[in-house]
Amino acid sequence: MSNSSLRRKWRRGFICTDRESSFVMHLISPALKVLLYGKRAVAGQIVTALIAGSALFAAAGEPVVLKNFTDSARCTLKKPFASLSADGVTLRIDTTASENEWNPVFLTNPGVLKPSTAYVATFRCRVEEPDMNAKCLCFLCRPVSAEGSALDTMWEQGGGSASFRPVRIKFRTGNAADYAFQIHTHRKLKGEITDFRLVEGLGEDYYPATPDAAPCTDSPGPLPTGAKEFSVHPPSNPGGAVVEAAAFGLSADAADNVDALNRALEHCRETGAAKLAVAPGTYRMTADRPVRLERMRDFIFDGGGATFVWHKKREANFRLDGCERVVMRNFKMDWEWEKDPLASLVEVVDASDSRVDFRFCEYETFPRRDVRVIVVSSYDPATKSVGIEGGFDCFAEQKGVETEWLSENVLRMHGKNLPLFRKGQLFRMQHYYYDMDGFVMSDNRHLTLEDIDVYSCAGSAFVISGLQQYWEFRRVNIAAPAGVPRRLITCAGDHCHIRRSRGFFKMEDCEFSLGADDCLNAHDTSGYAEKSGTHSVTTRNVTSIDTFRPGAPVELRHGDYSPTGFRSAVKSVRPVDAEKGMHEITFEDPVPEPVDCGFILFNWTYDTRNIIVRNCFFHDNRARGILLLGRDITLENNHFRHNDMGAVKIETGYTFNLWSEGYGADNIVVRNNRFDSVNPRGAGSGGKARDIYMGVYMETDPSMRRTDYPILSNILFENNTFKDSYGLVAFISSAGNVTFRNNTFTNPTPRRDPLPYRAAFYVTNATGVRIVNNRYIASPNVPNPGVYADPDSVKGLVAAGNTVVSE
Repeated sequence: MSNSSLRRKWRRGFICTDRESSFVMHLISPALKVLLYGKRAVAGQIVTALIAGSALFAAAGEPVVLKNFTDSARCTLKKPFASLSADGVTLRIDTTASENEWNPVFLTNPGVLKPSTAYVATFRCRVEEPDMNAKCLCFLCRPVSAEGSALDTMWEQGGGSASFRPVRIKFRTGNAADYAFQIHTHRKLKGEITDFRLVEGLGEDYYPATPDAAPCTDSPGPLPTGAKEFSVHPPSNPGGAVVEAAAFGLSADAADNVDALNRALEHCRETGAAKLAVAPGTYRMTADRPVRLERMRDFIFDGGGATFVWHKKREANFRLDGCERVVMRNFKMDWEWEKDPLASLVEVVDASDSRVDFRFCEYETFPRRDVRVIVVSSYDPATKSVGIEGGFDCFAEQKGVETEWLSENVLRMHGKNLPLFRKGQLFRMQHYYYDMDGFVMSDNRHLTLEDIDVYSCAGSAFVISGLQQYWEFRRVNIAAPAGVPRRLITCAGDHCHIRRSRGFFKMEDCEFSLGADDCLNAHDTSGYAEKSGTHSVTTRNVTSIDTFRPGAPVELRHGDYSPTGFRSAVKSVRPVDAEKGMHEITFEDPVPEPVDCGFILFNWTYDTRNIIVRNCFFHDNRARGILLLGRDITLENNHFRHNDMGAVKIETGYTFNLWSEGYGADNIVVRNNRFDSVNPRGAGSGGKARDIYMGVYMETDPSMRRTDYPILSNILFENNTFKDSYGLVAFISSAGNVTFRNNTFTNPTPRRDPLPYRAAFYVTNATGVRIVNNRYIASPNVPNPGVYADPDSVKGLVAAGNTVVSE
């Protein structure tokens, strides 16, 4: 059978719900369904097997809020950018004459949408000469009175096609009375939207958790096993010398110690020394050069409990390249805060549409007059970290803000489209963000970092790339030093970012906290390309083209991640427009014809897999706890607390102008972890806040952001405890063979915005999802415990044995 035939069969759903059984079940009365499902184990199992994921409760007919664009009492067209076809069915958009970057073209009138209510918008759209890098349609849910995007409950992009493509957007309004569905344009474009329909409700099936629900006892089938245990080999150099770093000029009295350490390390490499020993003390590191461990073998860097304090303008602190069987241990890394704070606590003392005045709370006189304002993030004084309900980030540098000092500790920030700053709000103001990383590691094998404390650094703490394989962190902590004031941030970037690797990474007994971004982001780097010859493709936005070397094994996937069956070696690479990330890659074998769009490139030179994260503590960071974009992964006995935007994200995706990360995810086990208040901000996906997210992003049709192909597969969450979820426990999409079983959910703390789906699950565009035998501790804060599912895109769902108990 051809690849295109397989692809068509997949889209039709060859793993599908039995339609006849589904129809029969919809005829059964709700009372009988509850009896069968919740009270009798045998009958409940029969029902689960019979419907295999179809609706337990028929969706009620949703009221139509708006159909087409002709009702001026219910919607407004923004002229001259929007006009109607003669029949009122098609909205014609033309912002080519506008000098504004953003142009609203359509919105529902205030009061048409109800507060805190769910809706679905469906339509078809197209854009002339589409180019998502340069222009796009934007669909959003925002109060009409809002001055910026801080109160948005939904924001989606569209317009990646010159022909009409269907769009379906689910969203929920917030508490304000004037929320509206809005359509804006980004930059100049011509486009059309037709067959528009806006209805109340989401058309979802609901499978409730109930008191005394009978356990689900049917066979789960094959379950993921997670990572295999492995060992990182220690150094073996019994005849090597022990070298004292002081002999090469390392001194607590020196203005800089970078060059002294490098002299000592070069001597160790040349002589085959077994260990470099550093005497206890505090050492200043001011040169704009990294400390280098290059091509070291069977070697130990022993910091002796020393503290290295950096203050410089560029380059990483440490670079480890091409080492094998090397250990770095027993030292601390810090930044010179007294001269140059990485971040500050500020309070809004005045604000208007175009400016905001910040007072530096912990300084009478801020030490730098040339202060940088990069990101300001809402701050919670109770937890002493970012992440608070209704909070937001303002990326000031991206908005082109200007600053001026009003006094020794009051700074005014001028800018356009500023968020809703209000007097009395607290923020963490970052002065550095992804500037100078702590440890940059590439192409090492059997590398151990242990007993290291990262107090702070001006970028990501750890960055891994290349052919790195077999490495571990043991008791590596990223945490502010105890008792030292003004330490609002540790690393000014990700705590640990694996850009690409050959896998086999282990971290045990570590603490990652207070960073500016994700705690752990593990992925490889993909790319997008279009066929340009019989044996060639031309890339779009592939920034890591140097990794596509001749001989590299590359797999091509369709734009929805389904397989093409093509895998071939790179023959040659030539630039087409290098500044735009466009290169022509020629393969040894002929390239197949694309379906719908181009191809996603998986470069299997790299394979970030077999990751073990055990007994670690991830807390109080901005963004997510862990991003898992690999295979063969085990997370067990960890504690996630107050991660600003959620705990675990399992995803993959590609864009034309930002990043393209991951080859999907497979064989992941998450067990015996604690998740506590892990999304305090209420960050959402698909219009829903969540603790755990599984999904994709696809630039060829970003308004859809889903694929029916299960690129995320074989995932197990078991025996975990979730406390105080803000919204969903998990949003599950673009996935297959996903199991949540024997988890406990407790929600004693009320929220300012009491979401009706709190602590529930939501499943869409997925196959073979099992949510079984989970336990809800009864709470008035969880009105609808259980599972929501999209009946049109979910197949093989089993939701059974989920029970509500008093304690």
